[in-house]
Amino acid sequence: MFIINRIVFVFNSIAILALLASYLAPYLSPDLLWPLAFLGLAFPIIVLVNVLFVIYWACFLNMKFLFSLAAIVIGWNNMAKFIQFGKNQSSQQIENSIKVVTFNARYFGVFEGNPTEDSDIFEDKLEKINPDILCFQEMFIVHDASENQIQQLIKKKYSSYNKANIKVTDTKWNCDNIGILSRYPIIKQGIVEHDSNTFNYTIFADVVALGDTIRIINTHLQSIKFESKEYEAVKEISLETNKEKVSTYKGIISKMKYAFLMRAKQTDAIEQFISESPYKIILCGDFNDSPLSYAYRTIKADMKDAFMEAGSGLGRTYVGKMPSFRIDYIMGDDQFEFFDYYSKAFSFSDHKMVSCSIKLK
Repeated sequence: MFIINRIVFVFNSIAILALLASYLAPYLSPDLLWPLAFLGLAFPIIVLVNVLFVIYWACFLNMKFLFSLAAIVIGWNNMAKFIQFGKNQSSQQIENSIKVVTFNARYFGVFEGNPTEDSDIFEDKLEKINPDILCFQEMFIVHDASENQIQQLIKKKYSSYNKANIKVTDTKWNCDNIGILSRYPIIKQGIVEHDSNTFNYTIFADVVALGDTIRIINTHLQSIKFESKEYEAVKEISLETNKEKVSTYKGIISKMKYAFLMRAKQTDAIEQFISESPYKIILCGDFNDSPLSYAYRTIKADMKDAFMEAGSGLGRTYVGKMPSFRIDYIMGDDQFEFFDYYSKAFSFSDHKMVSCSIKLK
């Protein structure tokens, strides 16, 4: 048993070091030390592993459980970014507030055979939320596929809304890839950040709402863009290796590194844009990164996170083939109040739709 415990403690020590290192991920740009970004993304899993080590040592009444417990306690304030216990839920109409929705719609299932089984549910949820601002990522696309029922619904139902979107055109694509739909007048709109090498970009719209001008920012930070074989490799990680698996794993790491570095560049541009804004800000979007990341900490800065202010339960918003994390966010000026945070999954997207009410002071 002594030898087994020695081996366990070696792995326990690695888990502790990984957890402590993950706390640094939000503070160091991937440009400086990109491996830390992996640990920040894996934070929930690393915490769980350390909890298991605490239980293991406690079962043997061995004081070594204190090492993992101490490492968890050091970063305890990070837990609130991943789990909440029912805040600011209101059953009544909130005066002087804006209802906001953000959703990476994955083109409403166009490339998955135009599924329409959730169209009625989707329409019903939007009807109940009755949003004032909708921020879509992966919104519409016209390529060799026709619009499906849900896309037609969006265009018809919100045809009266003011729209802010960019069009990117080349020989293969004609995209309305990201957009802001606003019940309120849009007095200015434009691009915050866009690299010609990617379809991930950020836009803004200045809206006049409830006697104030508010800058709405909609962002879709760099995607990893795994292929099917890479998703399968992540699901079936094992110590058994061959040339094909090694090549696939190298490809996964390479793509993730590239995404981390691109997100750092995009994040810095968004941070600069926010710092120069003359208006209060509501920011929505798909960060493709966890709350323990450089992108989240840098963009959020002094803003409030809707989930932390008004969320409940586990905050996961990605429900695709990778491990589930919270990567979709609604944030706003620290003078705003947040109520009725809500998220809902639909079969046509690997992200949940997220909504909340934001009260203007």
